[in-house]
Amino acid sequence: MSEATAAENAEQEKQLLAALEKLLEAYGNYDAPYLRKDGDIVIPLDAILKKNRAAYNGLATAFSEMMSGDIDRRRSSTWVK
Repeated sequence: MSEATAAENAEQEKQLLAALEKLLEAYGNYDAPYLRKDGDIVIPLDAILKKNRAAYNGLATAFSEMMSGDIDRRRSSTWVK
């Protein structure tokens, strides 16, 4: 890769990240984008929202497991109508 191409790529990356930052200003649920070493661009979700989603998911899973356990129960055969 020539130096000119590497410089063009670096400039393009800067411009792309700047454009993404400008776009994300309208969406408050995301943190600033960054470029990883492997070239991927990451747009992270706000840390507090991530924790809340994980907590709600855990709660939903617990209720789901609890309810599915109730379905398998058989009623007593001594039930009188």
